[in-house]
Amino acid sequence: MPLFSRCPASRPGFFLSGFLSQGGVRGFDVEKNIEDMVKYNENAWRLGAVDAGYVLFGMYYTGGGVEKNKGVALRYLLDSARLGFIRSQRQLGVAYRGLTLRDLVDKDEAAAFEWFLLAAEQGDRTSATNVAVFLHEGRGVDKDDDEAFRWFSRTEDMPYGGDTSGFRGLAAFYEKGIGTDIDLVQAYKYYDLLSPGSAPDKARLEEQMTPEQIREAIRLSRQWQEEHNIFVPSYYGLEYQEDGTFQ
Repeated sequence: MPLFSRCPASRPGFFLSGFLSQGGVRGFDVEKNIEDMVKYNENAWRLGAVDAGYVLFGMYYTGGGVEKNKGVALRYLLDSARLGFIRSQRQLGVAYRGLTLRDLVDKDEAAAFEWFLLAAEQGDRTSATNVAVFLHEGRGVDKDDDEAFRWFSRTEDMPYGGDTSGFRGLAAFYEKGIGTDIDLVQAYKYYDLLSPGSAPDKARLEEQMTPEQIREAIRLSRQWQEEHNIFVPSYYGLEYQEDGTFQ
């Protein structure tokens, strides 16, 4: 029996069918069929599946399986973002920042900030990092280092996104006393979590720290890694070498 006939006429059923049609699934009588992918995603969107709207945005923007139509693509992106879909909100932030989709929207840093803020408030780490950067640099919003530090701090335990670039902001703020007091132990901790690319930063801090402070920073870094089940090379006592190896 074809898999599609077993999918209920519901948001999950239509969206799953559209997803499987994109690449096909061996053993389930599902062949790659882009036309079916469009049809099932449009049905899922009509039933309220906001993630289907994001998929349709990509298809209409690139012309994947449908005639390319940037106006329709933007409508799906905006509508799904307004309904709270984080990836759409983040994508609009990136677009209005002028980094991508330059043929879809004009650069508008105030609009970029608002979309990043909406996604960040839902727990998106990448968007929260952008919010902090905009606040620190005064881009599209009044400069506010205290608020920037607060958003950098919130990225530590946000549930969505694997981006740890916010840790570099936290490390720099703690090192320089921006939006908070200078705390070299905390700065070293966050640089350590960015290993291996942060080796020069840690070396710079080590010249200003006592051995006890360095050990405490490493302890805090390892504690965070264990709590979040995310590990960097330094956890195993490995450091990046100039020849590109870890020893």
